[in-house]
Amino acid sequence: MLLEAYFMQIDGTLNKLTTLREYIDDTEDYINIQLDNHRNQLIQLELFLSAATVALSLYSLVAGIFGMNIPFSWNQDHEDAFKVVVIASGVASALLFVVIIVYARQKGLVGS
Repeated sequence: MLLEAYFMQIDGTLNKLTTLREYIDDTEDYINIQLDNHRNQLIQLELFLSAATVALSLYSLVAGIFGMNIPFSWNQDHEDAFKVVVIASGVASALLFVVIIVYARQKGLVGS
């Protein structure tokens, strides 16, 4: 009779421990899901910043070429050439950035 009471107590404790273990496993899974979500957000931010860097490097290339003190024959006759080229390269850089982001959204790399 005494052994049966101990057995019932041990069985109850085992059930509580099993339930607690399942709760711990579920909590670990939930935390891993949250960490995966944050990691995906960081990857999206990195992709966004990389696309911006590529677009700005194209713009910097054009500015660097114009920043050199090399006399261009076509620049002597057209005084607005610098403005036109800077505006065109700015538009091209912005368009390149938009194209990269649209491509990433179509491939599912960046969320809405």
